[in-house]
Amino acid sequence: MTEAFRAYAKINLFLDIVDRRPDGYHNIRSIMQTVDLFDTVELTVSEERSNDLKIEIGCDRPGVPCDSKNLAYRAAECFYRALGTFRNTRISIQKRIPMEAGLAGGSTDAAAVFSGLNSMLGLPFSTEELCALGKTLGADIPFCIRGGTAEVSGIGDRLEQLPSLVKLPMVVVKHGEGVSTPQAYRALDTLYHDFLGLNGEGTAPDGVYRALIDGIRSENASLVTGNLYNIFENVVFPIHSCAKHLKETLIGYGAKASLMSGSGPSIVAFFADLEAAKEAADRLNREIGSVVAFAVLPV
Repeated sequence: MTEAFRAYAKINLFLDIVDRRPDGYHNIRSIMQTVDLFDTVELTVSEERSNDLKIEIGCDRPGVPCDSKNLAYRAAECFYRALGTFRNTRISIQKRIPMEAGLAGGSTDAAAVFSGLNSMLGLPFSTEELCALGKTLGADIPFCIRGGTAEVSGIGDRLEQLPSLVKLPMVVVKHGEGVSTPQAYRALDTLYHDFLGLNGEGTAPDGVYRALIDGIRSENASLVTGNLYNIFENVVFPIHSCAKHLKETLIGYGAKASLMSGSGPSIVAFFADLEAAKEAADRLNREIGSVVAFAVLPV
């Protein structure tokens, strides 16, 4: 049996670090949002159970690992070991989400494998159980399993769903080299002295986080776009001039607001309507070489 599933990208409307834990991980405070930019993950699962775990994986984009280094492969392995029975499985990924971009491209493919296998095999796990499995592989996977709009805390594994975001048209764009998330965190540790003395309050200006949540709850687009924040801009922009330039360029193209997503370097810009977003994306793809720009909506 074969079925195809959409693996949606995520963006961050807000991303701050409140402290660094003794184990070296960071506690974050974030608002994540699913957008309608997606990979397609096709799963082919044998009808019969197998005595051995056999997983094959393929991808249409060069550079994506097609072995156990791929999170989607590891998600299938994790799913079957938790299930206690095996089936021969083929995973085929059609990529649209840029890699190393702060859009959870690998995590959302893994989430689609968890949810897809669960659906195809009769829902042996609840959503909560799938999220617990996903957490063992990556902090973004639980959110990608649930999707929508959510407050995210802890190391990225604690979720509180929010009302759906007002349908703000966006441009999501990546240009230039990717950003290493571990290196970005190390740079933040240096800049903020391992986040000592923040008392769990983070670095964002006072009131920004609550104002953003109020904007989401009240469907106030201006309140949302006026209270975006990403701490990673402070360390990525100085070394990734393309990202900073894109943010400024999109504002020049008429965006109401713009910020970097995740650890970058993707930039998200918000427009008054979808046509304006499409025009800005087309303009970027025409005028700036090696750009991947998409006009998207919240999911």
